[in-house]
This record gives sequence, structure tokens and C-alpha cells, in this order.
Amino acid sequence: MMHQFEREESYICAIISGKGGVGKSLTTINMGAMLNDMGYKVAIIDADLGLANCATMLNETVQATTCQWILNECDLEHICQDINGITLITAADDPQELSIDTSLIMEGLDQVLSTLKKTHDFILIDTPAGAREMSLWALDAAHMGVLVLVDEPSAISDAYRFCKYVFSIDPTYIFGAVVNFTENEKNAHGTIERFNAILAHFLQKECTYLGFIPNHHQVRKAILKQNTLLGINPNNSINQEVEFIIQNFISISNTCKRTKLHLAYVNHKETDPCF
Repeated sequence: MMHQFEREESYICAIISGKGGVGKSLTTINMGAMLNDMGYKVAIIDADLGLANCATMLNETVQATTCQWILNECDLEHICQDINGITLITAADDPQELSIDTSLIMEGLDQVLSTLKKTHDFILIDTPAGAREMSLWALDAAHMGVLVLVDEPSAISDAYRFCKYVFSIDPTYIFGAVVNFTENEKNAHGTIERFNAILAHFLQKECTYLGFIPNHHQVRKAILKQNTLLGINPNNSINQEVEFIIQNFISISNTCKRTKLHLAYVNHKETDPCF
């Protein structure tokens, strides 16, 4: 299915979470695959330094990283890996690369983004968990953040505190939410309603519900097979849920813009003081 219009500029989205293990990379690669299937030109930046796994989840070996490019060990085009029509960029894939100053990595990724914007409709940034430097860089670079939620008290609490921190810097920031590993649509709505009740009570904010990815054997199969849901079975009904997420995501991308407030460059600690 081809998209029916050409975007005037790339739309950048940061996929985030308050804690690890909630399925950010799963969400990222399946959103990317669905957008690609719709005919959009998509890039994914794996910005989880030292713990990058988008390539692994797509059954690929990282060819070169942004850190290697920064160290002049490869050319820029070598870090752009084509995987079934999706451009994948991995920031770092070796613990030794973490010796590079994070500010240099962010500057390098800024240049990568500038290049990708010329040729891609959507750029998805897979981030580390929590309010760390790379997560804040991604949110600052993005037009919106997609928060991955699971129905677990600690995950909800950490997601709230992450949003609280971001809203304290930019009260207008745009968040959407995907509920992951849930049993059904009713449970997904219950999760986002509880989360939004907390946001509304304490911050007078809310997070737009985009959809859910079910806790289903086909999802587990895709993870084990190192493939996307579309990749293992294009006709599986679960893909309808991912398409619903993308339709809502595109709707927001067509109507909502934000002004950069340089989230990544404010004076903050590695761990959010609100945590």
C-alpha cells in the first residue's frame, strides 16, 4: 500500500520508556516495518549506546556504527544499513566505543539526522530507558515521543516520572503511547487510562493513546525468529493492531509540530532528580 502524498519534511519520533524491558525495540522495528510497507521511506536510529539490539531483532549484523564514523574508521554511507527497505543506523555496538564523549556522539548523530532528512519520510529513534543523555537528545531532535507502556506498577511509575521531568523542561512536549504485552484492547485502554489519570492529577497533562501490541504467541514467534510481525506473516491479524498504531501516529504527524527547546543540552544529571 503506497502513501498518497509526499511529506514536506521528515517527521522524527523518539521511542522511549521509563524503564527497560518494556519492548521499545520491538515497537520501533514493527512501526518502521509498517510504515515501510505503506510506501514511506523509513530510517531507524538505534541510539541505545552499548545495548543496541535493533539489528539483532532484524537478524542482521551491524556493519559499521556512528562511533566508528566519528573515529574516521568508515565513511558515512557505510553506517547506513539497508534492511528490507529500511535504513538502520546503529550509534554504538561495542563497549569500547563508549569511551567516546557522549556529546561527540550526539553531534555525530545530529549530522546523520541532517543527511537522513533529505531522503526519508519518517525517522524513528530507539532510545535507552529513562531520562539519560541519549534519550533527551532523541526527544529534543524529535517532533514527538512515543512512550512504550506495560501494565506494571514500576513501569507506570517510571514512565510518569520520565514525563514529569520532560514536562518540567518543555510543558508543551507531545507524547503518544503504545501499550505493549497486553492481553487485549480492554486491558490496553485500562492501562492508558490509569496512566493518564496520574498525569492529569499531578501535571494536568495527558498522553495520546496510539494503540497496543498484544501479548500473543505470534509476537513471541517474531522475537524468536528475529523478524517483524509483517515479516513472519503479512496476513496475521496482529498486523492490524500495528497498522492502527501507525494510522494514529501519522494523524498526529500531520497536525502537530513543536519548537525545539534543546532538551538534551539543559543542565541535568544522568539520573532524573525526580526519580
